[in-house]
Amino acid sequence: MNEVLVAGIDFSGAKQVPNDTWIASGSIGSLGLEVMDIRKIGSHLVAGVFCKPDISYTAVGIDVPFSLPVEFLAFLAEKCNKTEYQSWQEVAEQLVFMSFEQFLELVVEFKKEPKRVTDKAISRAAQSPLHRGNPSMVQMTYQGIRMLASLDPKTCAVLPFQDRLQNTCAILEVYPRETLTALGLPDTGYKSKEKKDKDSVHAMRKSIVENLVQIRERKGISHKDCPRLSIGAAARNQAIESDHALDALIACYTTAMWHMAPHHFQEPLSLDQIEVLVEGWIYSPQVLNG
Repeated sequence: MNEVLVAGIDFSGAKQVPNDTWIASGSIGSLGLEVMDIRKIGSHLVAGVFCKPDISYTAVGIDVPFSLPVEFLAFLAEKCNKTEYQSWQEVAEQLVFMSFEQFLELVVEFKKEPKRVTDKAISRAAQSPLHRGNPSMVQMTYQGIRMLASLDPKTCAVLPFQDRLQNTCAILEVYPRETLTALGLPDTGYKSKEKKDKDSVHAMRKSIVENLVQIRERKGISHKDCPRLSIGAAARNQAIESDHALDALIACYTTAMWHMAPHHFQEPLSLDQIEVLVEGWIYSPQVLNG
């Protein structure tokens, strides 16, 4: 197998820059996925990851909603005096020329927080991209779509909206919690800012990392085509110390698994719902049974 580069990004919607956006980078070779680098880059630098002439990624998974529910898009089109959006590119262009304050005002006026087709079909836990509770999804979704709109379609294909040409990087929406569930690992208990929880969340992250490294040896799942994972000491420590770094690692692993074992992933149009071509799709492995 020729070595290919993949990455996973845990995207932050925080206003301050740099923020807790993390990237995990790895290479896929004959021995599986090797992750040597996990670092905080800030959401403002994400698009630049794909533009470096000396690095050519095959696929990158990003933990952020790539689009919005069709109910809200119909409302948005009406408010902007436009016809119904026929493509994601039209939606992305709309947000590029709209301030966050304008977007938030429309979200508040809309009031509802519907889920997308993929949020309901793929994930037990996925929030609506319009969720305004804690954690708020609104600013992250807004910033994420604008970031995706800035990518060059000659070098990047944002799936499932754009056709992937030869030698382009596939950009996937991923959801680390759902990957953990599919792999039979805990998807909660590894995030908390409370001092009283420090030891327990640290222990949970350590356990998740160790189980990912040993995933092919775990009983109770069909493990034969899960990628083997090796991870450098510094990257391992980052994932154990930060839940954002761990989510980036899981996003990277999900992306590697999509590249190596795509049959474990449901196709966007498998539900026969055309809305996904505007709303987007979460690329998450289906639950692996023993």
